[in-house]
Amino acid sequence: MSSPVGLFTVRNLRHIVVRNYKLSKSTKSFRISGIQWSRTLSTTTSTTPNNEKGRIRERRTYEPVLEQYNKLLSSGGANVEEDEHQLDTINELDRLYSELRGLSESGKLDDADVSTGSGSESSDGGGGLLGGFFSSSASKLKNMITSPSTSKIKGVYIHGDVGCGKTFCMNLFYDSLNEPEVKITKQKVHFHKFMLGVHQRMHLTKLNKVVEDDPLPVVIDQIMAEGRVICFDEFQVTDVADALILRRLFTGIFERGGLVVATSNRPPQDLYLGGLQRDLFLPFIDLLEEKTTVVDMWDSETDYRIVHGVHKARGTYFLGDPFTKGKTKADEGKNGFNELFDSLTQDQDVRSTYLSTQGRNVLVERCCMKKSVARFNFWDLCGKALGAADYLIIAETFHTIFLEDVPRLKIEEFNVVRRFITLIDALYENHCKIIFHAEDTPDRLFVTEDVEGYDEVFAFDRTRSRIEEMGSEEYLKKMRKKGKS
Repeated sequence: MSSPVGLFTVRNLRHIVVRNYKLSKSTKSFRISGIQWSRTLSTTTSTTPNNEKGRIRERRTYEPVLEQYNKLLSSGGANVEEDEHQLDTINELDRLYSELRGLSESGKLDDADVSTGSGSESSDGGGGLLGGFFSSSASKLKNMITSPSTSKIKGVYIHGDVGCGKTFCMNLFYDSLNEPEVKITKQKVHFHKFMLGVHQRMHLTKLNKVVEDDPLPVVIDQIMAEGRVICFDEFQVTDVADALILRRLFTGIFERGGLVVATSNRPPQDLYLGGLQRDLFLPFIDLLEEKTTVVDMWDSETDYRIVHGVHKARGTYFLGDPFTKGKTKADEGKNGFNELFDSLTQDQDVRSTYLSTQGRNVLVERCCMKKSVARFNFWDLCGKALGAADYLIIAETFHTIFLEDVPRLKIEEFNVVRRFITLIDALYENHCKIIFHAEDTPDRLFVTEDVEGYDEVFAFDRTRSRIEEMGSEEYLKKMRKKGKS
């Protein structure tokens, strides 16, 4: 397969990567997706216009998510296209909004003194992994309810293929909670970073002797003080340490009136499939299905991240064999990769450095701190015992990452594959630019023929899609959030 064809010269790419990074104003973009219709709970029905099959859709008392979706369709902005599959998820999210607003208007929602829906939005959950760990004051905690009025309300668990718009729909719902009529706190967080934060909070609770025995109830109180409606992006479980505490963690969240909206590439029954001691994890699946309405989006065959990423920026993905020297094609790929690195750094003090995180140092062999650009060999990042915290500190320090000598991977190298997936997630969530020198195109980097039942296979589909999107003109023009390097 040929490498991605783009519109920009190296000079223009440098303008996009460097100049747009300097701007501090944050932008949002939405993409839509396909979803399968599932059960609905409203009492009024109507036949949707322009539906040749006369499909019946439920009408809600309040439909802010649908209204926002229709506005995006009408304006033609944010690359939104009409897709009938997503409407059931939107309908289910409007159901949740309507129930929350009904409680709020009846005076049974208890967050009025805490917030009017401002919420925290972050890839790590509020103000950093440990944001507010010791800042959740008694004034917030005293508003935690002991007999939750939301206990009978179900959240929403959305699962489907990569790029089908799960996050797009959840973002519309999250934004709808800004309306003053719904007085409930909220937070949005990538699930992987959320769990990393949970373990760090538990460690600090013990270290500072906040409690003498079980730290989890204290951590749950901290989480709930940051928002009762928790929107999780990319809900997946691959770590045994996470799997063994999830039931207790989420039982505490639900008992304190928490509500969960989540997106995932897997249905609940397939979470942690093949994991160690999975029998101890199964009660969590039952709890999740009890507390959420599960919406299936697998009927969609469209990956909108690829559709909207068809215009590639030249120079973001260079092909070449990382193991064979002397081939003209390989040399051209590495030469282009090197030229772009030199262009972006301008030879300004390229050196090695260490980044500190969680009491240890992460080596960066080549970087230019002035330009916020770093260069890594694939095996230095993914072939060594690095984890999410290491990748996060890299993503938060540099706005552009050069990753060279990326090989084709096999399932037997599952530890390497997992690290690569985690690395791409960290860079994507922090909106880093990434320049690849790889052995093959994204769709052929991970060999998965005759491989079934592995979480890595599902997760790498998302990684492939994200790599495609990260090479798009739209992604490269998008600006980093405030507070990032």
